[in-house]
Amino acid sequence: MIVTVCELPDNRPEFGESWTQLVEHINQAGSGTVVLPGMAFSRWFASGLRQRGWIRWRQACPTTILRMRHADESRLLLLLVALIAHAAAAHTGLPRYDRVLVLDQTAETSANVSIGDVNGDGHPDLVIAKGRHWPLMSLVFLGDGAGHFAAGYDLAEKAYRSYSANLVDLDGNGTLDVALSNDAPDPNLVYLNDGKGHFRAGSPYGQAEWPTRNVTIADLNGDKLPDIVVANRSEAVGNFICINKGDAQFGGDCIQFSTASATTITAADVNRDGLIDLIVPYRDGGQSYVYLAGPGATYSESRRIPFAPPDATIRMIQAADLNRDGLLDFVAIDDEHRSVAVYFGRKGGKFSSAVAIDNGAATPNALALADLNRDGRIDVIVGNVGTPSTVFFNDGTGRHYTPVHFVDGEGAVFGLAIADLDGNGLPDIAVARSNAANVVCFATAPSVN
Repeated sequence: MIVTVCELPDNRPEFGESWTQLVEHINQAGSGTVVLPGMAFSRWFASGLRQRGWIRWRQACPTTILRMRHADESRLLLLLVALIAHAAAAHTGLPRYDRVLVLDQTAETSANVSIGDVNGDGHPDLVIAKGRHWPLMSLVFLGDGAGHFAAGYDLAEKAYRSYSANLVDLDGNGTLDVALSNDAPDPNLVYLNDGKGHFRAGSPYGQAEWPTRNVTIADLNGDKLPDIVVANRSEAVGNFICINKGDAQFGGDCIQFSTASATTITAADVNRDGLIDLIVPYRDGGQSYVYLAGPGATYSESRRIPFAPPDATIRMIQAADLNRDGLLDFVAIDDEHRSVAVYFGRKGGKFSSAVAIDNGAATPNALALADLNRDGRIDVIVGNVGTPSTVFFNDGTGRHYTPVHFVDGEGAVFGLAIADLDGNGLPDIAVARSNAANVVCFATAPSVN
């Protein structure tokens, strides 16, 4: 582990130049801990950062920063603890995520992020959905494959109350299009890609008056065309399947299959019959269900499996085989109960009761599953509200995890996407946040120096 010790000047003009040089050194050297002794500048440091943009300064220092006014025993002990923690993390072989790229300087209400090559250059790009309940322009960030992204440009021609912007080839021409989901009164729309990363409005889907949150894309009826599953946060409206009629045409005649209030729906073959089932977590105090698929993308209450408590307030579910027994398990986040829990799949199509994987101290708000350290085990990535987010590295049992934090606690994490964005062979984490800047947290392989 590399430790940087730097005494910064009290003079404001000199401080700004020195801080910039320090940040450049940290990024180049890969410092794990920075010690700032003296702190003569502390009386104006915080207010000065706010004036220049705290988000930019804080994200520029992707390290543990120890600010020491006096070299007293407690501060030295804190430094020793930090060094031991970093060394221990290195010995476990787990990645760190303390190298952070700020994508935009505005602390707006972003809701989600998707990763894909939108301009056909072979490098992953980012699309960030913005708005939620307030109209904003969603943005496209083109990547170079080495961890750099050009300034974002507008996805659409106008601002929407967007919750998700899923990248998928909807019209079969080999380029990634966008299924944009919007809260009422904005219409849900498809945006078609010209192959160079520029998009034009295509077919609407569903109804503009729906309180739509997120959508899920899957070929539900086996015709090789991706369909759209719409999660609406309203029992009165329910949730719908919008079938792709070809050439990315959907229309308003979607099929209601559930009356639950939901913010996300997960598509997966839960019972391994070759058909795509739909997992609907109840958002506002009710029973969650798996809707088992019938032929031709038919779903009914007679073919559904309950899971989780009957009064759950689950924001999101992701499905994967966490304990490698051949059965799908569910990870659920419940922000009202501050819960991250696993429901293990059992033979016969049932699910276990909740098995907590966190301590309930944080408020979870976003969720992703991926093998982040390339050990063949699915890890759990949780975005939090007002506190650093966490990767839970799975030991292979699905019951024991090693937590590693990423991103600061500013704002609320609403969306996560995982891919190797800098070409170092480790998956990175793209983070969409409300009331804080959107960032990429790059994975760094552990090392001991």
